[in-house]
Amino acid sequence: MFGAWQAGAWRSLAPRFQPDLIVGASVGSLNGYAIAAGWSTSDLCAWWLRSDMAGFKHLPKAIRFLMDARPLEIDYAVVLVDLLRMKPHTVTGSVVQAEHLLASCAVPGAALPQRIEGRWYLDGALLNPLPVWAAVELGATRILALNALPDVPSVLLRPLLKGFRASFGHRPALPSGIDLTILAPSRQLGSVRDAIYWKQANIEHWIEQGAADAAALATAAPF
Repeated sequence: MFGAWQAGAWRSLAPRFQPDLIVGASVGSLNGYAIAAGWSTSDLCAWWLRSDMAGFKHLPKAIRFLMDARPLEIDYAVVLVDLLRMKPHTVTGSVVQAEHLLASCAVPGAALPQRIEGRWYLDGALLNPLPVWAAVELGATRILALNALPDVPSVLLRPLLKGFRASFGHRPALPSGIDLTILAPSRQLGSVRDAIYWKQANIEHWIEQGAADAAALATAAPF
């Protein structure tokens, strides 16, 4: 559900920042697809406010709606994680299908991995929540990265995930000459339960927080 913050952030960023490429992982793959398909900021925020499009149980329906609404207008890539090899996998452009978005959003414990062409894939943010490396591999030199979840909102899960990423994380060094700006929430968005279950008041609050956080960044460091 924290993806609503990304939608709010894009509401403030869209008039100031016109991307040539969108790369998304986990819930960012959904917002990223909508942005790359030319959705208006109001339509994207309204999509998050629909209870029938929210939550893991509605994910297949939400992705079908997302992909049927408009075709991609700019370059787009989605990051998955190969479950057996525990390596990231990037899918680009017209090759991207609903199954790839489902896989990228397959958070362990909340959604099942997806089998695609004989291999199993899951949450694209598992090894690295911010796939800047994938954007660099695809030629990006000036990157604006939105990190809706800079830390896990659970004192129990946090050390487990940090230990896992220390062992399996994908963190290539950023090449020289890359202009990277990272935007993260100015305050923690909520609990693990808030992240999983849709609640209108939360969504409205996160959209507004995202818009405010992005506006503050744009004022401090114009793009």
